[in-house]
Amino acid sequence: MRGLLTRARGARAPAPRRPGSARRRNGFTLIETLAAFAILILVMSNLMQGVGNGARNESYADFLVSARRDAQSHLDALGLTLPLVPGESSGAYDDGLQWSLSVTPYGSAGGATAGQRVLGYRTRLVVRRPQGSDRAQSMSFATVKLLQEQERRQ
Repeated sequence: MRGLLTRARGARAPAPRRPGSARRRNGFTLIETLAAFAILILVMSNLMQGVGNGARNESYADFLVSARRDAQSHLDALGLTLPLVPGESSGAYDDGLQWSLSVTPYGSAGGATAGQRVLGYRTRLVVRRPQGSDRAQSMSFATVKLLQEQERRQ
C-alpha cells in the first residue's frame, strides 16, 4: 500500500522495459555532430572569403592613392623640373609603380606680350603596377600643359 500512495500523487510508474530495446543515451549522435561541423565550415569559409576580399580592397586602395600621388607629382613637374618635349618616355617610381608618358603638341598661340608664344602639349601618363603583381592594374591621367616660349630671332 505504501507504493500505491506515492504513485497516486501524480508520479507515473516507469514504463516497463522491452527486452532487447536500447536505452537512449544522453549526448549528440554522429549525424548531429557532422551537421554542426558542416555548418561551422560554411560559416568559416564565408568569413575567410570576406577577410580576403577586404585585404584585396585595401591593396587596391593603396595602389590608387600611390598612383594618384605619383602621377600628380610627375605632371606638376613637367615643364618645370622635367623637360616637356613631344615623345614617349617611361620609367619607375621609388615605390615600384611603373609609368609611361606620352606628350604630343596641342597647338600654339601668340602670347600676351610681343615676342612670346604659348605652346600647348597634350600629356597622357599611365601608372601601373609591376608585371609580377597578382592583379595588373593601371590608372591613366591626361592634361594639357601650356608652356611660354620666347620666339627666336635670327
